[in-house]
Amino acid sequence: MITIIGAGPAGSYLAYLLAKKGKEVTLIEEHKKVGSPVQCTGIVTGSIKKFIKLPDKVIANKCNKVVVVSKNNRIEANVDEIVLWRNKFDEFMANRASDAGVKILTNHKFIGFNGRHAIKIKDKKNDKTKESIVDYVVGADGISSKVSKEAGFEKITKFYYGMQAKVKLKIDTETFETYFSNTNFPEFFGWVVPESEEIVRLGLGTKQNTKDYFHHFLEKRTGKKEVLCWESGIFPIYDPNKIIQKDNIFLIGDAATQGKATTGGGIIPSLKAAKTLCNCIVNKKDYNKQFKKESGKELLLHLKIRNMLNKFSDKDYSYLLNLMNQKRIEKTLKKYDRDRPITLLTNLLLKEPRFLSFSKFLF
Repeated sequence: MITIIGAGPAGSYLAYLLAKKGKEVTLIEEHKKVGSPVQCTGIVTGSIKKFIKLPDKVIANKCNKVVVVSKNNRIEANVDEIVLWRNKFDEFMANRASDAGVKILTNHKFIGFNGRHAIKIKDKKNDKTKESIVDYVVGADGISSKVSKEAGFEKITKFYYGMQAKVKLKIDTETFETYFSNTNFPEFFGWVVPESEEIVRLGLGTKQNTKDYFHHFLEKRTGKKEVLCWESGIFPIYDPNKIIQKDNIFLIGDAATQGKATTGGGIIPSLKAAKTLCNCIVNKKDYNKQFKKESGKELLLHLKIRNMLNKFSDKDYSYLLNLMNQKRIEKTLKKYDRDRPITLLTNLLLKEPRFLSFSKFLF
């Protein structure tokens, strides 16, 4: 018996994979409905197709171009990006797990452990708590993971505050915008992602003063202050030293800091981690070691790049965009997306050795 806490993409995909291997799986979701509330921009690279075939109903938009803006420069590049309806995507993933035989309990809350093989779950409809005997427990319950806390895993202390809202703004629906600026977005960046001809998802991430930076960005980009709805959240910074398995208890997704530090994106890394964890549970492998072997180098490279970018001045960003604004670099960015960072960086350096000048920021 395997119980997974949290029916986000990581939890649902892991549940699906385990069920396909013949395992008895229960998926616990605290909210009444899977996919709510939305706390994600929902833009992913074409690499998601390696894991699942997306139905049209979960796709809000597709973008084939990105505009990258710094304080003193601006470039365009061709990309292959998919904008998801995050609530519909999460529902699709959960339904897929259910069709594979997974038992899903919504409106149920994980309370804690009673030894290694017993967990307490509260039914929020009647406020009754029951105990279940399990072989394995997986915390797929986000950055503030209750599973992590109750099992004694180290608390996540490094993260970004992401503030995002849907706003009315007419832009090219095939183009999303990324704003790099040491002045306007200290230690992270801003984004404008179109979901339709008139509505965009506008947001940014910072470590402090997020609300002030957001409203400044909102007014500067749109000329107004009104928002249609909020979709804000917190996303962790990858920790290469984080323990993600203790005996029969595992962590995945945001609870395990399995996200790209360059962008904050965690969907594709968590889907890859789900494959790794499924293999570890089925074949009784060490998840701590196996995850580092299969994903650790990629996420560590994202982290090193993020730490480097955080030291950039506006002049450095401008120079970076100048180097990127070359045909041979545009072709490389189109061919290798950010979910293949080692291959991408290797080919960028081969095409343009001057990127090595930024290595001084690594030390």
